[in-house]
Amino acid sequence: MPSTPVGAANMLPPGKVVRSLYIEQMLHIERRETTVSEDLNNEELFEAAPAILRANPRGFLTTSGGDSPHARLVQHVGIDADGTLWIGTSPKSRKVAQIARHPRVAYAVQDQATPAYVCVYATAELVDDPDTRKERWIAGFRAYFPDGPEGDDFILLRLRPHAVEVMDFARRIHPDPFGLIPARAEVD
Repeated sequence: MPSTPVGAANMLPPGKVVRSLYIEQMLHIERRETTVSEDLNNEELFEAAPAILRANPRGFLTTSGGDSPHARLVQHVGIDADGTLWIGTSPKSRKVAQIARHPRVAYAVQDQATPAYVCVYATAELVDDPDTRKERWIAGFRAYFPDGPEGDDFILLRLRPHAVEVMDFARRIHPDPFGLIPARAEVD
């Protein structure tokens, strides 16, 4: 039986499924149409996401600017046990103004080494508490915020996730071969 070339299943008409026993046996997985295997649960996805985020501190934060989404590269400065993400920024930035109007955001991080990615769908809020700003401050920020965590040019974004998408081949969190739908978990 000939094997299916990489990407060939994605070029087939809708509803047509090609099974490649060679690839299924090689990867020790079953071809399925679901996004998450039966032995993978939301807890495992919410454990995998912070691991990817901790290993890759930069990602793209996407906000709603009204007429279109706006994405920009940012560095997160912390991840809490519950998955809450922290990002430092200027209170005068475009993202702060957009979040004030539309607090729903997406934050995507890629790990090229494994390969893996996580996309966090969250509600963002502005945090200007001086103690929290000092706690989350990182030394490299001084170049962007010369007055430090006490200055009026630095504020934090707290991203409280309501869903995550994860694709991580090292942890075997991925769709079937040639699939395009990542595993997704919603917060209860």
